[in-house]
Amino acid sequence: MRVHHVTAAVMTAVVVSLCHAAFGQTPTAAILPAPRNTVQPVPLPRLDDLEEAVVAQLRDAQEKAARRLNAAVAPRDLAQTYGSLARLYHAYEFFDSAEAAYVNAARLASGDAQWPHLLGYLYTQIGRYDEAAAAFEAARRIRPDDQTLAVYLGEVYLAMNRLRDAREEYERAAGSLPAAARRGLGEVALREGKYAEAADHFRAVLDRAPQATAVHYSLAMAYRGLGRLADAQSQLQQRGTGQIRPADPLVDDLASLVRGERASLMLGRRAYESARYPDAAAAFARALEAAPDSAAGHLGIGMAQAQLGDATGAAAHLRHALGRGAEVDEGVLLHVTLMLADRAAFSDAIALADDAHRRFPERVRTSTTLVRLLAAAPDRSLRDGTRASALAMEIYERDPSPAHAETVALALAELGRCTEAATWIARAIAEADRESDRSEATRLNGEAPRYARDPCRP
Repeated sequence: MRVHHVTAAVMTAVVVSLCHAAFGQTPTAAILPAPRNTVQPVPLPRLDDLEEAVVAQLRDAQEKAARRLNAAVAPRDLAQTYGSLARLYHAYEFFDSAEAAYVNAARLASGDAQWPHLLGYLYTQIGRYDEAAAAFEAARRIRPDDQTLAVYLGEVYLAMNRLRDAREEYERAAGSLPAAARRGLGEVALREGKYAEAADHFRAVLDRAPQATAVHYSLAMAYRGLGRLADAQSQLQQRGTGQIRPADPLVDDLASLVRGERASLMLGRRAYESARYPDAAAAFARALEAAPDSAAGHLGIGMAQAQLGDATGAAAHLRHALGRGAEVDEGVLLHVTLMLADRAAFSDAIALADDAHRRFPERVRTSTTLVRLLAAAPDRSLRDGTRASALAMEIYERDPSPAHAETVALALAELGRCTEAATWIARAIAEADRESDRSEATRLNGEAPRYARDPCRP
């Protein structure tokens, strides 16, 4: 059986819908007072509805910071206090609180690049690009050879349509971070209408980082600009959400601060969106450690494992998610089911397809996949022609297409009802002819002889 590849975009939409954690900043009147005139008060986030472990972690950090700020400490120590609190708020996406604390840390330790670096990253997350540029530029004045900052500045300048500045930054980073830099240079060239140059950059990126599936869209736009429409369509079909970003220990270390199920789901979702599938699987696993029956956790790790090629592990977690009532995307389930079938794990494939059909009986593609497995699995002990035939007729009555008529024929052949099977494959061919679908009619004519012989059981 042929695996029907599913774009990461579909999978990501499912992860986001089930795993998006509610850690955004909400209005609050509580503040951490400023102990001196050179810093500003820090708004404290509301902790309502957070998990107990997260509430305890944040309250403990806030209380320690308050005691520290009230003590007579040196500016650099005070900066560290604010910076540590800012990192914790940032990890949980309490952006307003994190921003104020980072600003204080940067003011108190003007020679420490980590605070403007993290502040700039925060500003990019919330779309405040002018301020992001200023923060990254401040960090670069302290660390002029930091190529990660060059990539970040290139991205910010690109967002601001400062194409000349963006190109300079990406060229600065090209030696150390070629994939990220060439992705940026391709985007600059694309906006400048230099389509051949853009396509060259994007192809080089995909050669180096094939997991950066979002680049397929950019390459498609370059091909469209060149008039290569077939190539553009091919690239669009491969489009996903996988991004490419430079390694950044300062940002990556934020994940180590997060506790609890929902927070881990948030990190898993973020890693999945960036095509960092091992990190996503690890984050979802932490969510399951906190809440073993979490439908979102099982769904997330199942999809991450599917991307990593672990079909058996993915199927086990997806079946658990289905059992917990999760709204699992049909494309995801079919991707894993057919991957199992391609690896001859037909028992697991049938079990997953059966669970999916029972959970979503209205899904035609899922029902059809189950029928074909029940009618034609190489291991005949796994077949159930009677059930396959009944399901196939239900599908055809709902959608009398040539492919579904063929499915009826396949189920009848498993039952040894060869004359009826031959009649149904002839019906499928006739319907394809009526629809002027030449490729389908040709394919079905190629299948017809197998139903004309007796026995016709596959």
